[in-house]
Amino acid sequence: MPFTVFAALGNYGRQYITTRHNVGWFIIDIMADKYKVKWTEESRFPVSLAQATLGNHSFYLIKPQTLMNESGGPIAKFLRYHKIPLSELVVIHDDIAFAPGQMRLTFGGSEGGHNGVGSCIEHLGSEFVRARIGIGPKTNPKQDLADHVLGKLPEADLYKIYDGSHDFLKGIELLITQGLPAAQNFIHHKKLPS
Repeated sequence: MPFTVFAALGNYGRQYITTRHNVGWFIIDIMADKYKVKWTEESRFPVSLAQATLGNHSFYLIKPQTLMNESGGPIAKFLRYHKIPLSELVVIHDDIAFAPGQMRLTFGGSEGGHNGVGSCIEHLGSEFVRARIGIGPKTNPKQDLADHVLGKLPEADLYKIYDGSHDFLKGIELLITQGLPAAQNFIHHKKLPS
C-alpha cells in the first residue's frame, strides 16, 4: 500500500511556530529540506503544499493553514480533490504520551485528547496512519493541558526532537518503500535521544 500524503498538524500563525503543538510542522519542514522541495500555497484547500519523490515514489507534504482544531477539513478537501484514498494518508502530530525525541507510528485509534487528530477523525474517519512525535507530558499537574501544548518548546527538547528526526526520516523512507510494519520495526526499536 503506497503512502502518498504526509499531513502535519499545527497552528497557523507566527506566534505558534515554536510551540509544542507545532512539532508536526517542525518535522515536515525537515522532510521538505531533506527532499529539497519548496512550499507553495494552495488557497482552495487551504494548505501549504510540497511534492517530493523517493526513487520511483511520489508523495505530497501538506500543512493545513488553519488552527489545529480545524485541520481535518483542509486535509479531507485535499484528498477528495486529488482522489487519494484515506489508506494513503499519514498524519504527523505532537503527542504528550511520549518523551521529547521519541516517535511512534500507529494505525487508527481515537484522538487521545488531541483536537487536531479529532478534527481529522471527524472529517475522515480514523483509518489512517499517525506519526506521533513526543513532546512530553505536563510537568506541573495543575497546569492546563492547552497551556502546556501551546507553550514554547524548551531548547533541550527541541534538540532531542531534531536528533530523533534523523531516524524518524529513515523510518518514513521505509514506510514509503516497504510499508508500515517495516517502518514500525525500525522506529520503535530506536533508543531515545539523550
